[in-house]
Amino acid sequence: MTAPLLTSVPATGAPVLGAVSDVAEMLAAGCLVAGIVLAAIGTWQRRTVLHLVADGRRTTATAVRSVLHPADERDGHTHHVVWRFSTPDGTAYEHEGLASGVHHPQEGETATVIYDPADPHVARLETMAERTLSWALFLGTGMALLAVAVVAGAIGLLT
Repeated sequence: MTAPLLTSVPATGAPVLGAVSDVAEMLAAGCLVAGIVLAAIGTWQRRTVLHLVADGRRTTATAVRSVLHPADERDGHTHHVVWRFSTPDGTAYEHEGLASGVHHPQEGETATVIYDPADPHVARLETMAERTLSWALFLGTGMALLAVAVVAGAIGLLT
C-alpha cells in the first residue's frame, strides 16, 4: 500500500495553511536562485553586446560549415553555422552562431560580424538574434522568475 500523496488535508477537508506556506517558500527559493542566475547571464551577455556595438570592429564573415549539436531525445539537434572572418592583420577567426529557424545560411554566404579588437574570439553576428535575443531571453526570464519568487514569498509569509 502506498502513502497518500496529499497528507496536508485533515479529516475536515480544510487545507493546512502550513503546507501551503512550505510549498510557496520552496517555490520562492527555487525561482529566486534560478532568477538570479539567469538575470546574471543576461546582464553579462548584454554588457558584452553593448561593448561590441560601441567598441567593436565590423567586418564581413563567410559561412564555412554547418554544425549539428545533439540536443535531447525529443528535440533532435540544434543547427549552428561556423562563420570565418579575418582581422586587418590577416589572422582568421571563427565564430559559431545558432542558425535561426527561418534562415539556414549555406556555405559561402556572407554576413557582418562585430568582434572585439582586443580579443577577436569575442564576436557576434550583427543580427537581431545575436545582438538582442542572446541577452534579452536570459534577462527577461530571470526577471520573471524573480517576480514569481516575490509573489510566492509573499504568499508563504501570509499563510
